[in-house]
Amino acid sequence: HINSGAQVISNGGVLLLNSSNVTNNGELSITKNASLPIPGTISILGGSIVNGNGTYRVEQDWMNDAIFTAGLSTVYLNGNTQQMITSSIGTITEFNNLVLQGNGTGANRKKTLLNVDARISSTGTLTLNNRELETQDNLFSVLNPANSAISNTQTFGSEGFVSSDILGNLSWNTNSTNVYYFPVGSSNAVTRYRPVTIQPESSSANTFTVRMNNSLADNYGYFLAQHDPEISTANTNYFHSIERVNGSSNASVHISYLPSEDGDWNAMAHWKDDQVLWSSMGEGELQTMGNYSSVAKVNWQFPDVFHPYVLTTIMEDLLIPNVFTPNLDGVNDTYFVTGSGIKEFNMLIVNRWGNVVFQTDDIKASWDGTSGGNACQDGTYFYIITAKSASKEYKKQGHITLNTGL
Repeated sequence: HINSGAQVISNGGVLLLNSSNVTNNGELSITKNASLPIPGTISILGGSIVNGNGTYRVEQDWMNDAIFTAGLSTVYLNGNTQQMITSSIGTITEFNNLVLQGNGTGANRKKTLLNVDARISSTGTLTLNNRELETQDNLFSVLNPANSAISNTQTFGSEGFVSSDILGNLSWNTNSTNVYYFPVGSSNAVTRYRPVTIQPESSSANTFTVRMNNSLADNYGYFLAQHDPEISTANTNYFHSIERVNGSSNASVHISYLPSEDGDWNAMAHWKDDQVLWSSMGEGELQTMGNYSSVAKVNWQFPDVFHPYVLTTIMEDLLIPNVFTPNLDGVNDTYFVTGSGIKEFNMLIVNRWGNVVFQTDDIKASWDGTSGGNACQDGTYFYIITAKSASKEYKKQGHITLNTGL
C-alpha cells in the first residue's frame, strides 16, 4: 500500500510477479537512474493487481499483462526517450487520466502503443501536451464523452497530436452537440498536424474515429484521378479517415489545412467503394481552426461505411438560365443562378426601362418574378452579374424571358 501523501521512488524499474497486489493512493515514481534491466519500466505481470487513486510517474515503458484498475489515478509518461504502452498478451490498459510529458525530440517525442489498444475511462482525460501519441495499427479510445476530455499544446509548430497507421485510429464517444476537437497528425516523413472537428447535431450517443493519413491517397488504393466530374483538384499531401462507428447523429465535419503548405481548398470528397471513385460532398464552408484554415461540411449524414475523406476544389462555373415561368405550377417558378467555387456574388435584374426589380448578394437566392410585392409583367428583363472565385472574376450580362403562359 502507498498511502495518500506518501511517495515511493524506484530508481530502476518495478516488476510485479506472483499475484502481487498494489494499492497506490499516493505517488509511485519510476526513474531510469540505474543500470538494471529495463530501467524506468513498470511491468504488471503474473496475475498481479494494481489499483488505487494515486499518481504514477513512469520514465520508460508501461507493460501490463495483468490487472490495472485505474480508479481516479493519473499516469504521467514523462520520459525523454520513446516510451511504449504494451502487453505481451494483448491486455488493454484503461487509464483514468493519462498525461504525456518529456523533452525528447524526433522518435523520442513519441509515446507508442505497441501491439495493443488502450483507452481513457468514462471520467478520465488525455493530455497530450506537445508529445506524439503514436497508435500505429492500434486503437486509442476515449470513453469520456466530455468535449474537454482531450487536450493538447496548440503552439503553432509544436502541437501535440495523435498519429496512426492504416489500421489505427483515435476513437471518441460523444453525447452532446458540442464541438469535439480531434488533434490528429503524423511524423511520417513530413511532420504535419491537421486536426479535425466533429460537432454532432444531437446529444444521443455516438462514437467517431479519426486518423490523418500522411501520404498520397493513391498509395492506399484510393486513386485521386478517379472522381466525379464536379471535382477539379484534390489534396495530394494527405487525406483523413473519419467514421461514425456507433450512433446515428448527423454532424458538422471540419477538416483543416495550412494554405502555405497545402494550397487552398473549397470542398471535400469521400470515397465511394461501390463506385470506385471520389464523390464530391459539394462546396464547403470555409472557416478557421486556430492557426489553420478548414473546410466544413454541415449536416453530414455519413451515408457510406467507407472512411476516406480528401480536400478538393470543385469545378468553377456559373450556370445562368435565360427563361423562367412563375405560374405556380411547381416547375421553373423561380429564377436563380447556380455556381461552384464562387466566393463573391452580386446579381442585379432590371426591366426594359432600367428599373431594378431584384438584387442579391447571395448566390443561393432566387427571384420569384415579383417587385415590391407585385407580379412583374411577362416580357424581357436583363441581368448584370459580377462574381469571384479563388482564381477567376466573372462579369456577365444578358436577358431573361419571364413567361407565365408556359
